[in-house]
Amino acid sequence: MKSAAALSLSLMSTSSLASAENAKLRFLAVGDWGGQDEYPYYTEQQRETADGMAYVAGASRDVPAASFVLALGDNFYFEGVKEGGNDEQRFEATFENVYYHDELQVPWYIIGGNHDYCGNIESQIEFSKRPNTRWTFPDYNHRVVKQIIDSGGPSNSDGSNEKLKTIKLEIIMIDTVQIAGHRCHGPGYESLSKTGYFKPLTLLDVNLDVSSPTLKWIEDSLSNSDADYLFVAGHFPVYSACSHGNTEYLVQNLDPMLKKYGVTAYLSGHEHCQFHFSNEGMDYILTGTGHDCCYAADNKEHLPRHGELKYILADSHDYSGDSGARGGFASFEVYSDGMKVKIHKEDGSVLYEAQLHPRADHFKVGRSSMKVSLEGA
Repeated sequence: MKSAAALSLSLMSTSSLASAENAKLRFLAVGDWGGQDEYPYYTEQQRETADGMAYVAGASRDVPAASFVLALGDNFYFEGVKEGGNDEQRFEATFENVYYHDELQVPWYIIGGNHDYCGNIESQIEFSKRPNTRWTFPDYNHRVVKQIIDSGGPSNSDGSNEKLKTIKLEIIMIDTVQIAGHRCHGPGYESLSKTGYFKPLTLLDVNLDVSSPTLKWIEDSLSNSDADYLFVAGHFPVYSACSHGNTEYLVQNLDPMLKKYGVTAYLSGHEHCQFHFSNEGMDYILTGTGHDCCYAADNKEHLPRHGELKYILADSHDYSGDSGARGGFASFEVYSDGMKVKIHKEDGSVLYEAQLHPRADHFKVGRSSMKVSLEGA
């Protein structure tokens, strides 16, 4: 496996894409952001990261304001929302009062993480039914579709524009806990040995009655997509260089689908680190530092050897602090001929950026008739 570039060299060139035109659409992604289950129900690192997200989400001369946020699971630490408990208080203190900024009053598209399943995850889905809420969690698995009209150049004298085209972005939000299973360690989990807490999931953790139909729904969604940019977003990573390591059930059962249907990138959290890994034409972006940072990069040697770890933000030992980061998130910019992904630390400063390419035409199929969670820019 190729090694990551040094931090001082991590700001990657994105060719002429950024200078040639302005971004058409922007969005953010944050994972593992869910505060804590004791008063004040947030962490200082989470609040710092929220401030950085708001700073990045704002519009500037060259880029539009962020249109939405992807929340990649572990929304309420450490044991989710308790049934019959203080769910209203947790929702306000961990979400509404932390991400209060005007720039973040946009749709938040939610998926569940393993910590959410240690509580009543159905309550989180119920939050979506509140009037005028930005919390968008319609089902365990759901789809987000955005279409952008690109003029492609100046209009003709009669007002027509022969270069007018539609750019389509699709994000398939998946419940990786349904696919790969989970464990709840309960009170006192902090006292577990590192080997115990980070013990990988196995086939014994998988409920095939739930996993199989979920995987089928994902493949149906992928096979029907005609998007120019197609993302799959889940909580568990497929591959990971950090403390939990690869999710082997996803390696065996999800990753082949991603490659088969030309997915632009797989987004995830779960690990409290950030990285960009590329393997066999697929990009894997992990951002799991929404409420603290960082895990160690203990599993780099378990990544596929022919892949390339293009960037990683991690401590030398779990939470040693020597990475210099306290939190972080990712942002994405959509252009007519490419995308940019940026990895940020908690204050919004850019640690790394890279270019993502549109899907090849042969992956695109006819328009899907499946129900989507939102359409339009």
